[in-house]
Formats: sequence, structure tokens, C-alpha cells
Amino acid sequence: MEPAPRRHSPNESRQPTAAHAVVVRERRPMSPFTRYLVPVVAVGVAFGLTALLEPFVSRVIFILFWPAVMITAATSGLGPAILASLLTVLLVEFWFLPPRHTFGVQPADTVTLSIFLVMAAIVSALADRRRVAEARAAAAARDNAQLAKQIEEQAMELETQLDESQAMAEELEQTTVELQERTEEADAATQFSRGILESISDPFVVQDGDWRFRFINDAAAEILASHGNRAELIGRVLWDVYPEIVGTAFEREMRRAARDRVPGTFEAFYPERGTWAELHCYPLADGGLATQWKNVTAKKKAEEARRYLDGVTELLTAPLDPEERLSDLARLVVPNFADWCAVEIVDQAGVARQVTIAHVDNRKVEFARELNRRYPSNPNATSGVPNVLRTGTPELHAEITDEMLVAGAIDAEHLHLIRELGLRSAIIVPLTVRGRTFGALTLVSAESRRRYGPDDLALAMELARRAAFAIDSARQHQQALAAQRAAEAANQAKSQFLAAMSHELRTPLNAIAGYAQLLSMGVRGPISKEQKVDLARIEQSQRHLLGLINDVLEFARIEAGRVEYHLKSLPVVTLLSELEDFVRPQLRERDLDFHCDQPTDGVVVRADPDKARQILLNLLSNAVKFTAPKGRIEVRCDQVDGRVRIRVHDTGIGIAPDRLESVFEPFVQVHRTLTEPTGGVGLGLAISRDLARAMGGDLHAESVVGAGSTFTLDLPAVARVQQT
Repeated sequence: MEPAPRRHSPNESRQPTAAHAVVVRERRPMSPFTRYLVPVVAVGVAFGLTALLEPFVSRVIFILFWPAVMITAATSGLGPAILASLLTVLLVEFWFLPPRHTFGVQPADTVTLSIFLVMAAIVSALADRRRVAEARAAAAARDNAQLAKQIEEQAMELETQLDESQAMAEELEQTTVELQERTEEADAATQFSRGILESISDPFVVQDGDWRFRFINDAAAEILASHGNRAELIGRVLWDVYPEIVGTAFEREMRRAARDRVPGTFEAFYPERGTWAELHCYPLADGGLATQWKNVTAKKKAEEARRYLDGVTELLTAPLDPEERLSDLARLVVPNFADWCAVEIVDQAGVARQVTIAHVDNRKVEFARELNRRYPSNPNATSGVPNVLRTGTPELHAEITDEMLVAGAIDAEHLHLIRELGLRSAIIVPLTVRGRTFGALTLVSAESRRRYGPDDLALAMELARRAAFAIDSARQHQQALAAQRAAEAANQAKSQFLAAMSHELRTPLNAIAGYAQLLSMGVRGPISKEQKVDLARIEQSQRHLLGLINDVLEFARIEAGRVEYHLKSLPVVTLLSELEDFVRPQLRERDLDFHCDQPTDGVVVRADPDKARQILLNLLSNAVKFTAPKGRIEVRCDQVDGRVRIRVHDTGIGIAPDRLESVFEPFVQVHRTLTEPTGGVGLGLAISRDLARAMGGDLHAESVVGAGSTFTLDLPAVARVQQT
């Protein structure tokens, strides 16, 4: 290795060089006044000396003026020298040449003066040239000295810089080694960081302060592939790649996180794909932003579906008119699920009628209604609402193209108007219940740019299903209310008719009874034994007919709800002890055996005493009526699970199983025949069951044909602690 050159300290002294020995005094330039003062002074001095020495210099009168001209030329230049020459000629001609003190010139003197002027001019020019050459030489020497000084200083500075460069080279060599080590470490750290970022399963990107992509992991590159590969996207501005998110929650929240330097998390909807994303934004030290996001579409759609379905269920179960319910449904889904919502219903004539249309802008709603009035839909169309109403098949139009608008337009004006609506995507689902399609629900995306998919169609189908069920239920309810009102009106008319007829029938019947009694008493004269028998039959028929009228009136009052009940605690033993006295004559007449349990005083029911007694007497009367002579009737009582059951059993002819329930229907007599007529009009059991149920109980029947029947009165029991 060559020895390193000797270094000089920046403060080390240097030996002076030849350049330092050159000293050039710079001549200061003369002012114009001084330059032209010099010839005047020089000529004046020469004139004074010539005047003093005139006797000695008369023959060479210009001898003293030559130095004045030369000095002027040497010091002041050519112009002042010529001035000196002219002044000399004038002074010599005026003072020294005859005739003196005049400017008259002799011919011989003219030649002399001319020669002087010419020679003075030549000498002045030469002297001036010499002066200029000396000045240039001095300036060159001065410049050379300055240049030499600069070269020396630069040489010294270069030597110092060389020493410093050698030191810096050694330091740079050391720094290079360290930098290489740091670079290797940085590369390793970068690879480690990239490995971590690439291991993130969720999409992850980094933008710099100008929103240019700096990093895109594999998951993000797969999603962004429709806008270019990773190499093409790096360096591009986010808003240029995705201009459709400008002005949305994506831009607003990302810019806020970058501006405020605060991490942020938010959810936003991307209508171009119909997906939801949850974004996590992390500001970087250089002003950039790191963003990680995950697809939360399934969760958001489930929440959206639950929210809409709960809202629809609540709306559609409200006590509103069906069309009002549909209007509320349309307003519920606008504007989050759809920008437009319309519902068409088919009337009884089979004509589709739009019952509601919703949009956040009422002016657009009026515009759409006017459009529908001017251009009604074709009922035979192969797509759209008419097709859905006709076939019951839903339609999903993920993207409404201009070709579709052209195909559906009636004329150029119609096409222009529907283009103004900006329709983007649509769903049409049928309102179907019990296999019949009676309407259609239409959802349209426009301003929101939402694009519907299969999940949205499924949600719309469920909304339509619930809406159809609710509308059908509401219609049935309205029909039931109408039928109820009609039945109530008919029942009211029937009650009024029965009340009027009973009044009209009671009057002649009471008169018949009165006259029969008067005749039996002999008021009209004596009567025979046969006549008394006939009068007794007349009175019996009158009482029977009056009983029938009372049963009809009682049934009418029960149906009209005009019967009053006075419920209280009633011991069953008290109720049963009175029964035999009422039916004893009938039992004796038909030779029937009768047995009645005597329960303890602790068996108590809550009932109206008169109504309970009326039910049991009716059951016993029926048992006597349909039991053959020598038969048996039993009354038994038991208490089970807070209920008291009183059973009336007979050994009569019984009731067929298929007729057990019909015996409780009004005006039904199971055993009425022309050959074996029975009394009554078939209202006793109907009245008895209605009375039992009105008191919180019930009346049931069990029977075996030929073996008898059992009728059970079920009443609520009263606890023992309540008997005191």
C-alpha cells in the first residue's frame, strides 16, 4: 500500500510563494476636471518659464512647451494633450511671435506653428499609447497578482479539502459498512413486517398523505383485482381508483381519521356490490393511513332482515285498514332497503290497482303517480308487475339496463320520463295467500345505487309473505265483523219479533185460561162432568203453550245477553234437597225409581241459585220424559280439582253417539217423531248449557243407546276457607 499523503491541519501555516512578492499599486483614475486641468497648469508653467527665459530661448520658443505637452499626454491622455498643444500655439502666437499681442501670423510662423501642432499631435498620440499600454500592463499585472493570490488560496483550500476528503472517505467507508448492516437489518424487518401484514386474513392497505397506495396485502389485492393488479395500483390515488365512494361514509370517515390523527372504526354500505364492510383506520406518522376491513354483509343483512320483519310484523298486526297497513309497509322500507316501494292489489274485478307508492321525495311520488296515470301497465306484459300478478313468480332485476327501459317504453316521451327516474335495480314479489296471488310488492333502487341480490330477494319474499298473511287476516276479520254485525242485527230483529209475538200470544192464552176457569167454576151455569174434563184439558194445553213461549223468550234473552246472573256461594246439598219435591208428581205418574246423593255441607259451588236450579230441573224433566215406566233416575255429586260435577243419570232410551252434541243445539229434539211426540220445542238443553257456561261451568252428555244417558253439570267449587 502507498503511504497516505501528509495531512495539513487547517490552521497549519503555509510558506509564501512568488505570487505574494508581486506588489502592484493600482493608479487611481483621474476625474475629467483634473485631466483637463493638467494641460492648463502644464502650459501655464511652460509659458511662465518661457517668458522669463525668452532671451535665451527665442530661437527655440517651443522648447519648454514640449515637456508640457508630453507630460499632459502621459498623465491625462490624448484629448488634454491636444488641448495643451492648442493652448501653446495660441500663447506663443499672441505673446512671442511678431506682431506681438495680436493673433496675426506671419507666413513663416504659420509653418512653424503647423509643424509644432503636427509633431505635438504625434508625440501626444505616442505618449497616450504608451500611457494606455502601461495602464493595461499595470492592470494585467494587478490581475495576475490577484489571480495568483486566488490560485494560492484555492491550492491551500484544496489541500485542506483533500485532507478532509481523506478523513471523510475513511468515515464514509466505515459508514458504508454500518449502512450495509443497517440495510440488511431493515430488509429483514421489512420482510418480517410484510410477513405479518400478509398473514392478516382481512384486507389491509396503506395510503400515504396524498392517498396513494403504498401497500396492499394478498386479501386486499384479490378484492381490488377488478381495478388492476397490485403493481398497477401501487402509487395510484384511492379516490381515482374508487370514484364512486367519494361523498359517502367511506370518504368522510377515512378523511376524518387522517385529519384528526385518531384511529376510527365504522361500518358502511358499498352499493356497487351490495356489501357491508367494517373498517378500522389507523393514522400513520407520515400523514398516511392504514386501513383494515372485513366483510360484515351477512351480519348486517341479518340485522336488516330482523329489523324489517319485526317492523312489518308490528305494522301489519295493528288494527288498521289493509291499505293503510300496506302504506306503512312501503314507508318502512324506504329509503334504507329501497328508494322506491309500490304495492299493487287486484280488485274483485281482476284489475290491478296501485294502492301505495313511497319515496323520500314527495315530488317524485307525485311524478310517479302521474306517470302511472299517463302510461298504465300492459296487463299482458311478459315481465314486471303484470307478469308477477299473473304467474305468482317473483322477479329479480339485479341491474336495470337502458335496453330494458327501451323495451318497456311505450313511446319516446315515456322513455325520457323513466330515464329521469334513474332506476338501477328492482325486485318484484307476489302477495300470495292460500294459493292465490292478489297483489305485488315492488322494491326499486335508484339514488342509493344499491344492487339487489338473492339475499335481498329472499328478504322481500318474506316481507311479502307476512304482508299477504296480514292482509288476508285483516280481510277475513273485516268479513267476520260484517257477518257479526249482520248476525247481531238479525238476532236483534229476531228478539224484537219474539218479544212482540210473545206479547200477542200471552194475551189470548191468558184469556183462554181465564174463561176456562170461569166455566169450570160454573159462573156461566152448571156444566157436566165431561165438560169439566174438556176444560181441564184446555187449561193444560194453555199452560203447556205458555211454557213453550217462556222457553223461546228465555233463549232469546240469553242470546241477546240480557240475562243477569247473581253469583254467590251455594251449598250443593241445599240445591239437591229441593229437586225431588219439584219432580215427585211426574215420578209417581210414570212409576220411576229416584235416588239423589246428599253431599256434605263442605261441597259448595259458585253459581246463581235460580239458574242452577233451572238447569237441574230441566235435566230431571228430560230424564223423566225419556225414561220408560219402572225405570230409574239417579243424581250424584263429586268434587275434583276445584270443580263440582252433578250427574243426572237415567235408564231411558239413550242417544246415538253422533247426536250427542246436537242435543245442545236450539230447536233440536232427537226423539221427536210423528208417532211418539214429546213436549217442548228443543230449547231446554240449549238454554241449560248457555246458563252453565255463563256461570263459569259447562254441561256435557254421555249416553249408550238403549242403556240410558248421563248429563253432567260442571260448576266451579268454592274453597272451604271461603265458606265462613
